[in-house]
Amino acid sequence: MSTSLRPPVTVRPRQSAATRTRRSVVGHNRSGVRRRRRRAAGLVAVCILALGVAACSVKDAKAEASASASASASAAIARAEKGIADANARATASREAALTPELRAKRDAALSEPAPAKPPQLNEESAEGAAASVGYFLDLYRYAFMTGNTTEFAAMSDDRCKFCKSTIDDANDIHSKGGWADKWDQEIVSMTYYEKLEGYEYNRVKVIVNYGAMASYYGDGQNPTTSEATYGQEVNFGVRYSNGRWMVGAVEAVSK
Repeated sequence: MSTSLRPPVTVRPRQSAATRTRRSVVGHNRSGVRRRRRRAAGLVAVCILALGVAACSVKDAKAEASASASASASAAIARAEKGIADANARATASREAALTPELRAKRDAALSEPAPAKPPQLNEESAEGAAASVGYFLDLYRYAFMTGNTTEFAAMSDDRCKFCKSTIDDANDIHSKGGWADKWDQEIVSMTYYEKLEGYEYNRVKVIVNYGAMASYYGDGQNPTTSEATYGQEVNFGVRYSNGRWMVGAVEAVSK
């Protein structure tokens, strides 16, 4: 009897149902984790995009609000300026209507007054230069009230000069209301220059001057401010030489 030999067969142990179930669950869990991670990443990306758009929207809104506020403020300022200009124009027209022909002629004559001539010794560092500067300053004082032009007067005024500042303020106030001052007579009788004392910064210049009657007007020309003629008025000036010119630091009219 012959016997056929068959190759041995390797028999693998059968997997139980529990083992198959565990492998299936593990595979399913890995797949689920990957899907959840992808969804989370997508959600993060969406959130980032959404936040970026929101941030840009807020920034744009702030810029628009700022631009709108600026435009509104500019428009309000423009309206206010126009209102002021219109009110000034109405006030000017009202003043013009109130002026008589005689007052209008006086005003026009005052406003057309030529600027005082500068004396040749004006900037000399000498007694003559100081005296010439004081005389010129008195002419500028009258010119400021007549025309409202205080430029040269201010240029000769030291910052500490209270009289100078008061003059500039008063002249500006009168002319801002459409007023003026008539030209008055002014005659310098004598002038004395004093060397400055040791420890003092200013020289003294004493002036004796005759003034004619004065009259100054506000816009409508009614109720002018007047003063009688004054003769032999003593006025003391404190002057100093600085940067090539004489400056006025104080002015005092001596009561008679």
